[in-house]
Amino acid sequence: MATHKHIDKICIVIIICAALITGLFMNGERLGIQVIADEDAESYTGSELFTTNDMNGDWDTSGATTIELNETTAKISGNGAYVNDGNVYITGGGYYVISGTLTDGSIIVDAYSTSKVWILLDEADIYCSDDAALRIEQAEKVFLTLAEGTENSLTSGDTYSDTALADGTGGTIYAHDDLTINGSGSLTIVAGYKHGIDANDGLRITGGTITITASADAIHVNDSFRYANATLTIDAGDDGIHSDTDIYILSGTILIHECYEGFEAKIIEVEDGDITIYPMDDGFNANGSSEGGMQGGGMQGGGFGGMQGDGSVMNDSSSEEDGTSDMSGSSENGEQPDMSEMPDMSELPDMNGSNGQNSEDQTEASDSGDEAEEECYIRIAGGTITIINDSAQDADGLDSNGSVYITGGTIRISLVANGSNSAIDYGSESGGICEISGGTVVACGSSSMAESFDASSEQCSILYNMSISGTAGTTFAVEDMDGNILISYLVPCSYSSVNVSCPELTVGETYKIIAGDSEEEITLDSVVTTYGTSGGMGGMMGGNPGGNMRDDAQSTGEAPSGDDDQSMREPPSRDGEQGMREPPSSDGNQGMGGPPSSDGDQSMGEPLSGSGEQGVNAQPGDSFEMNQNGNDTDSSEAASDNKVSLSELGTDTWIWLALSVGSIAIAILFAKLYRRKRG
Repeated sequence: MATHKHIDKICIVIIICAALITGLFMNGERLGIQVIADEDAESYTGSELFTTNDMNGDWDTSGATTIELNETTAKISGNGAYVNDGNVYITGGGYYVISGTLTDGSIIVDAYSTSKVWILLDEADIYCSDDAALRIEQAEKVFLTLAEGTENSLTSGDTYSDTALADGTGGTIYAHDDLTINGSGSLTIVAGYKHGIDANDGLRITGGTITITASADAIHVNDSFRYANATLTIDAGDDGIHSDTDIYILSGTILIHECYEGFEAKIIEVEDGDITIYPMDDGFNANGSSEGGMQGGGMQGGGFGGMQGDGSVMNDSSSEEDGTSDMSGSSENGEQPDMSEMPDMSELPDMNGSNGQNSEDQTEASDSGDEAEEECYIRIAGGTITIINDSAQDADGLDSNGSVYITGGTIRISLVANGSNSAIDYGSESGGICEISGGTVVACGSSSMAESFDASSEQCSILYNMSISGTAGTTFAVEDMDGNILISYLVPCSYSSVNVSCPELTVGETYKIIAGDSEEEITLDSVVTTYGTSGGMGGMMGGNPGGNMRDDAQSTGEAPSGDDDQSMREPPSRDGEQGMREPPSSDGNQGMGGPPSSDGDQSMGEPLSGSGEQGVNAQPGDSFEMNQNGNDTDSSEAASDNKVSLSELGTDTWIWLALSVGSIAIAILFAKLYRRKRG
């Protein structure tokens, strides 16, 4: 009877407690409660470039399933994997260690869409004649780790089966979902058919020594490519690294011996690292455009990825993989492709749109009312970048259809003098700018298409155009009037124009320009000083631009230190929903738009910020952070589309389920006791 008298008060207390708990969870972050989020999940929208699991190449293998390959079969100890028809299938989230040799088969990951799969290659040698050696059909994310001190290899044949082509398979490693490669071992990838790594989603490389030989792109990514701490060596018939969205280089070493274009993406950002590229066309190509078609002197990534050494055109569209193109040819002699071998233009794929965007998508974008131009730029904040092209007559070192921002690092570019190339080319005709606020640049090429830095730059530069080309293999240097060498570069190719900048250059001072045996004194009247005229075809060549220049590509001078405190202009901010560039404000000096606003407090040493898993992009220049969260899941259940195995639910999920069940049980018990007392 006492309970019956106080039931109203009890209900009021319960409602107040429920409201307080609800308010606590709604405002928990403000009150200092840590939000637990799975940063490796597809739905995660954070802006970290790498997760904790991305960077962890030394995970515990004590409870892992072991897969010992034995020529045509495998011995499996543990759950979540089986062998069928010469292929090894991984069907559950968790940890796997693979060793041994598979002579003609694939490792196929076909798990739940919520599964995270860790694979450790421990002296594994896998060859598949007609499909990808590693195929990721479905998973939330796969971590491919290279065991310390091991040598591993993945190889595919020259032709793929109809089944593989119907699925759009285009690489020795082919991934439908996010893939991370890490660890400290080595991996050799040989792609006889097309790409070395073909990723439909994002790709991160955070460790290991990786060598890729491919008839098309070495790395082809439909989403963002992020790279740190690894050593990568590439020989490619087309692009070295291609992304349909953006490329971020945080650190590590990249050497591209042979390629058509080195890096190709809408946005290319380099924070640090040592990058050397020997392209047949552009070194860096930021090819974003609202119009599509021909860009930057080469074919757009979505229509054609470029041309192979034999002159054959490669259809690099990620949306149409019909397997009919000839991908077998690759450049063996470094010669410029024969343009006469181009096919009839009536037979070429639809060039409308960029990066494989079809005409229907273009129409929808146009009809949406968002007329903003697609964001496109190159940003270099540090590291050492060397680009040498000793044969192409129509190629660029840094080529952006939008803007170029240089805030640090050492950049050395060498192109031949007798061509319509440009060491640094940007979209000035469409409102793009080229600014420098730090670092050292020596960009040598032809004077016919030479462009200077923008007058809005904070660091001085000299565009030095020559009447007679400099000889290949001679030194270009800049000295102050006290004889101190500010810049010195042994230029591998002949050149008729040099765009040079370093922190020591000062307005009003006079400097000695040394180009081989010739010397000139130039006084800097403004931030951007031009000597000589551009627009011609340069002078007669002073030396043979051909031959192997690679051993002579090192600068003989020390790179001066940057000024970390100087203000610099940040690239345009991103629209996280559309990924489109906002039209710049009008400026009389810019014609079609002024430069973006400056962030005077931004340090050149701040790492870059990338896009999240869903393409939610952060402001370039934001500080690099890495969460410490990682939800490990395990499953031995068979794979099934869009279903979740109970064994793969996280610990936090089980806790909340238990609390919910407990609350319901207490409520039921209370009701029964109340009815019993009342009766």
